[in-house]
Amino acid sequence: MLKRLKNRLKRFYCLRIQKQDPMEYRIGQMRKSGIRIGEHCRIFTSIKSTEPYLIQIGDHVTVSESVSFCTHDNGIIKVLPGKTDVVGPITVGNNCFIGMHSILMLGVTLGDNCVVGAGSVVTHSFPPHTVLAGNPAKALCTTEEYAAKYAPYAVNAADNAGFPSRKAFWEHHPELLVKRD
Repeated sequence: MLKRLKNRLKRFYCLRIQKQDPMEYRIGQMRKSGIRIGEHCRIFTSIKSTEPYLIQIGDHVTVSESVSFCTHDNGIIKVLPGKTDVVGPITVGNNCFIGMHSILMLGVTLGDNCVVGAGSVVTHSFPPHTVLAGNPAKALCTTEEYAAKYAPYAVNAADNAGFPSRKAFWEHHPELLVKRD
């Protein structure tokens, strides 16, 4: 309940006082912290880092909830006396999607048009047009193969328009629900 109230207050502050969409306000705050974020992005998490200037996100990127960007590793202090940090940049190309609860580690670059599956731990870089998932993340297929596999289930945005809620839409179109064996 407290979280819901806090979210409503943030939304009120953004819309009524700042006269700005809450997501645009949040992205603006991340840009002010030093994170480089391209145009037309949708970021559903608060990206925090002690080195925000090392994070670069391209245009048309979607970052889901609870995604972490780890630009440093302090664990080296336990194995190399007198040393404190290993640090590296994180770069996300244009038109990428990063699924919920994923972690992007230092030094990682995602090429354009990558899709990161939910819960992935991305420990190394991937080329453009790659769908990746797992812990550690591995390439599963190309984005073209992914599109072909899920095309029968993909919903046109306009199809939702005639329904009062997402629930009503899915109740009317159960054939579009993905079923896994």
